[in-house]
Amino acid sequence: MTATWRETFWGLIGRHAFRCTFHNWYGVRRSILRRFGASLSATARLRPTAVVTHPWNLSMGEESSVGDHARIQGPDPVRLGDFVTVSQHAAVHTLIPGPGGAHGPVTIENDAWIATDAFVGPGVRVHEGAIVAARTTVLADVPPWTILGGDPPVVLGPREPPLGHPRRTAAGGHP
Repeated sequence: MTATWRETFWGLIGRHAFRCTFHNWYGVRRSILRRFGASLSATARLRPTAVVTHPWNLSMGEESSVGDHARIQGPDPVRLGDFVTVSQHAAVHTLIPGPGGAHGPVTIENDAWIATDAFVGPGVRVHEGAIVAARTTVLADVPPWTILGGDPPVVLGPREPPLGHPRRTAAGGHP
């Protein structure tokens, strides 16, 4: 399979320009990614050591961030909602190559957190408010407002929505 012009240009120039920015130049990195087709809010933040292999498939909402050495990798779309954190060394992949491999878009909904060194596989939806604990591998959807961890991953418990969140007040939680 041959690389498209934008994959080639991203690999030769864009990726290196992104990486060579100072640690607090979030606006410059957003601008570089947007020039390659990423859809990023004005407050999205990516660290310079983060790896994005297909920026034209990346969408990030308000106040979302991708930490140092995190990887957003694969040819299918990756959508990060508002207030999402993909922590350092975490990986979000839309493709697992080889026999029995899989591919598909990944969606991480509002207020979700992918903790350090966690792996989110192809076709996964991490629902609103969910936490994927450190070093957890997720290959199936994560329920909303839950904490998932371990190997194999299990629900460790519920996560309370923040004060004032519609789900919290509707469920009879603290106002």
